[in-house]
Amino acid sequence: MTSVFLLSCTKEEDVTEITIDQTKNKIISYGITNPGKKDAIYSAIDHEAKIITAYLPAYYELEFMEVGIELPQGTTISPSTDELVPVFSEKPFEYTVIAADGTTAKYKLNVVIQYPDMVLNELSTINASTGAVSTAKLESIITLSGKNFLPSGSVTKLYIVDENGNKIWGSYVMDEVNSTSKSLTFTTDPKSETYIELIKDKTKQYWVQLESYGMIKKMTRHVTFK
Repeated sequence: MTSVFLLSCTKEEDVTEITIDQTKNKIISYGITNPGKKDAIYSAIDHEAKIITAYLPAYYELEFMEVGIELPQGTTISPSTDELVPVFSEKPFEYTVIAADGTTAKYKLNVVIQYPDMVLNELSTINASTGAVSTAKLESIITLSGKNFLPSGSVTKLYIVDENGNKIWGSYVMDEVNSTSKSLTFTTDPKSETYIELIKDKTKQYWVQLESYGMIKKMTRHVTFK
């Protein structure tokens, strides 16, 4: 005779509670699509602080961005995804996200330009032996040397400023044909009335300032007009 014993056992299972974020008034993803949708540059989104940080390489030299935005189903956004976004804006660019249930959230856009540090060499030089300063004399043609320049007149501008940083003359135009990432050439109209007035005083001190795609470099040594 064979006896069969049935054993009853109780199995304890660990239950993990899964919480799904049901928030609809949010931005799922944000990408810069100027380089093409396949090569879109995706941004970091801080949902708690409601900040979109877009990292934009400087070599694209964009003034406006085309963007692709992914939203939850039934959610809308203003401005629309078709609107061009300025890379440089006087006031923060802001989106309003509206869920189907009417709840809203506002996201601010922060554009961070990524580029190697631009180096601008001084025009006025110092004698290593005597320490004497040789003040550079500005003319209607100025050639600057350095590195990591963006040789595009639309994004790189030259200004002559006073000791307080006020822009005195900004009508120099880049000669793109003769400009490179290491050397920039700018020209201005020597017959301009303002220019003629500036060059009358040969002793007044000025500084050269280069602005390129959000970066500002100002020479530390003064110059004068020739």
